[in-house]
Amino acid sequence: MDMWPDALHQIFTAAATLIRRHWRGLLSIRERLRFSEEAFHLLLAGLVGVVGGITNLVFSLCIDLVQALSLGHSGNLIEIAHNLAPWQRLIIPGLGGIVGGLVLYWGLRLVGPQGSNNILEAVVAGDGRLRMRSALVKATSSLVSIGTGASIGREGSITQLAATLVSKAGQLADWQPYRLRLLVACGAASGMAAAYNAPVAGAVLPRRLPSAILR
Repeated sequence: MDMWPDALHQIFTAAATLIRRHWRGLLSIRERLRFSEEAFHLLLAGLVGVVGGITNLVFSLCIDLVQALSLGHSGNLIEIAHNLAPWQRLIIPGLGGIVGGLVLYWGLRLVGPQGSNNILEAVVAGDGRLRMRSALVKATSSLVSIGTGASIGREGSITQLAATLVSKAGQLADWQPYRLRLLVACGAASGMAAAYNAPVAGAVLPRRLPSAILR
């Protein structure tokens, strides 16, 4: 046991000697490995794409869960409707719409004023900050409505959630507004690409947004 302190001391001494001898070489390696701004943004875009895919997967699973609870089955809504009684086809979507509306109304009142959560406004005129609580309330309202048979698409909620998640991550990292705006644009694109299973369309979306993200 007495040999351990001496052995560790020898290891640290050898490491310090090696660093002193080769510190210039280590610095040059660090400089070569340093990411440029463009490379870092490309890496971020790839990670945001993963976030969009996961958001789409989780939201779809939640829809299946709500369908199973409210309609008795999950999957193709038309096939499910064929197995329902006529009164169920009328009552269940109506009740789902009422519950979704109440979730939206009371949820937004509960979270209080959150400011604008519009993606385009956050990119063009805002600082790229989207509010998580209001996005979750709206997504929950859509989830209840879609899961009970409402004829609304899921792509809006997925797009909003993906953009909000990456914006929140950027806020936690204390990034500058120009990078937050870029994250929001990429998040919206990834959510749309995942929802429609259309990666090319998702890649085109940020090109359609004004170039304020590059200022």
